[in-house]
Amino acid sequence: MKKINYRLKLTKYMSATLIGILFLIGCGQDDRIGLDATDSIAPGLPSNIKVENINGGAIISYTPPKDDDLLCIVASYMINGKERTTKASPYVNKLTIEGFGKVGDYQVILKSIDKSRNESEPLSVTISPLTPPVEFIYNSLKVEDSFGGVSLTWENPTRENIILEVFKKDDGEWISLENFYSSVLNGVAKIRNLAAEPITLGYRIQDRWENYSQMLEKESTPLYEEELSKSLFKEVNPLPGDCEAMSGLPIRNIWQGDYNMNCFHNVTATTNPAIGRTITFDMGQLAKVSRFKMYQRRGNDPVNIWAYDHNNLKKYVIYGCEALTDNMYLGGEIKEDGIKYPTFEGWTKIMEVECYKPSGSDNPTKTNEDLEYIENGDEHEIPLDAPNFRYIRIYMLENWSGGTYAQIGEMTFWGQPAGK
Repeated sequence: MKKINYRLKLTKYMSATLIGILFLIGCGQDDRIGLDATDSIAPGLPSNIKVENINGGAIISYTPPKDDDLLCIVASYMINGKERTTKASPYVNKLTIEGFGKVGDYQVILKSIDKSRNESEPLSVTISPLTPPVEFIYNSLKVEDSFGGVSLTWENPTRENIILEVFKKDDGEWISLENFYSSVLNGVAKIRNLAAEPITLGYRIQDRWENYSQMLEKESTPLYEEELSKSLFKEVNPLPGDCEAMSGLPIRNIWQGDYNMNCFHNVTATTNPAIGRTITFDMGQLAKVSRFKMYQRRGNDPVNIWAYDHNNLKKYVIYGCEALTDNMYLGGEIKEDGIKYPTFEGWTKIMEVECYKPSGSDNPTKTNEDLEYIENGDEHEIPLDAPNFRYIRIYMLENWSGGTYAQIGEMTFWGQPAGK
């Protein structure tokens, strides 16, 4: 019996089918974009031109020509010595021009193009862009000394994609120290790991069109801090109002160095809510705490499935004290549900915390900027006037899913140990 090479036949069949499909697609594209000219008659010009100047650009409104074969309206203009174009389909009546780095008058050339690639006569339109985003972002930039570095904030009301470039001087020359990429409304960035000594840094804003602000040069003196050793951290006997942790996910997982799955999680029972209750632990030394990071249990399959979701904390309060007392173990308040909730006699309220989400806390989506931020830990600075403390109590108010349970991937603290 003759052996049939099914693989060869299948390959030939697929090849022939693919060629046919490509031929049909090619024909469709030729008909759509007009590679083969059907006439040599130029289309009409857009009319009723109106210009609305915006930050760094303009919106040009018009009435399209009535040619049946109109393909698009094209705007050509120069930015930083490079010709750029913006196109609009025949079904819209406006073009948005962006990317001008300076206030001034600029010429934009409009043309109509039809499906036979015939072009209309050029029509010159003058636009006068308002203050470009790089300038008003630069003007809003605030630089403040911080523990271990510098704290930066800025406003970006048009949510432009920008780079905040940070430079330091080396032998009189500016060299790059760090870049921060952002498009959020209220930008926040921290420069860390700087010595507690005067340093002059430069700051500059860059946008996607290679427009640059001027350089802001400023001297800063970071405050001394060190990472507080997790080898000293330990659990304490639960206080009244503390929730019970799962045996496999105890409180000590907060300082075990996993930063994700090997986390703390409370026992999931209706009689053991975490929200509205607390966890308490010992840092092992009295310290002037400067800042901390809380890492979420983000999940691995798929990665980040629980980021800004599930039982990760959204809102909570940090309390601190120098020592635990017998009276603290006599506190607590039993409410109508029969569950004991915490009281805070002998504790100092250090700060209220809301987990930061770059795209906005009420945004249900998770952007790449959100995920990049949370993977590096949600960072918060302790108020400078907060007292020294050794014991930490976390009063959990809300998680990201709106439920009653809580989980924490890891926590890291920085500051000055007492006596240093």
